[in-house]
Amino acid sequence: MGDYLYLPQQSEEHFAAHNRNDLDFIKLNPLPSCLICFPLEEQSSRQFQDFWNWFLNEHLAETYTAYITYYFDQAYFEDNFEERNNSINQLLYSTTFTQQPSDFEYLNHQIHIWVAAHQSTITPLETEEESYQTASIFDLFLSESEHSTQTVTPEPMAQDPMQANILAALQGIQTALG
Repeated sequence: MGDYLYLPQQSEEHFAAHNRNDLDFIKLNPLPSCLICFPLEEQSSRQFQDFWNWFLNEHLAETYTAYITYYFDQAYFEDNFEERNNSINQLLYSTTFTQQPSDFEYLNHQIHIWVAAHQSTITPLETEEESYQTASIFDLFLSESEHSTQTVTPEPMAQDPMQANILAALQGIQTALG
């Protein structure tokens, strides 16, 4: 596992560079936990919100950035252990804690357990511009020779989480049935 550093001095130097407007220093010394460098661009996923509430309370994390949400999503939706582990390491490396954690390997292990316990078959939805194959629910039970699919462009979905979960589950069933 990589070396994790709790460097309040690095953070202080980084934020001082922001105050000085020293863009050269900032470019050479990016700080993944910096909300100025990695602002939250959109609302985080429900899975991340649940994770962060747990992580904040159990492991004394302070704040999160777009960098952290990106690596959480990478870990959450990754099936390959090594890739998931790499994303979790990046997440941990970029987290600011209220006090120095005693064991980052333990934290890594705890995040793996949390992800496994909360992971579902739901995968990120495709963007509006992408087309995908879909079938009516009745087509799912037809034989392959009777099975017909069509390419459609999805309409923008309402921000209803239940509707998104149902759609994702149906797409997962469709994919599993071939």
